Amino acid sequence: QHPTSDWLRKGGSYFDVVVETDVWRLGDRQWDVRYWRQPLTALCDEVFRAGFLIERLVEPRPAASMQDRWPDLSDQLQRQPGLLDLRLVRPVDVHPA
Repeated sequence: QHPTSDWLRKGGSYFDVVVETDVWRLGDRQWDVRYWRQPLTALCDEVFRAGFLIERLVEPRPAASMQDRWPDLSDQLQRQPGLLDLRLVRPVDVHPA
């Protein structure tokens, strides 16, 4: 999820770091899904502290085919980011111990 989509959907401060629970449904089944809601700065800091660098950050927009099946959601995702993709790399240590 993109950090702003949770904030826009749930409210509060964008800069809060909290555990959220959403209910995902598929047919007659449902799951409680827990995750951290945090600003992009906190996410990037966790990536850095884990020893990775962000090689690429993409905020994908919906495919044109989405407009036919889910026009309202497609229109919303054209205006507000819903996903965030990160390509991470572990840097090569140029000065090994």
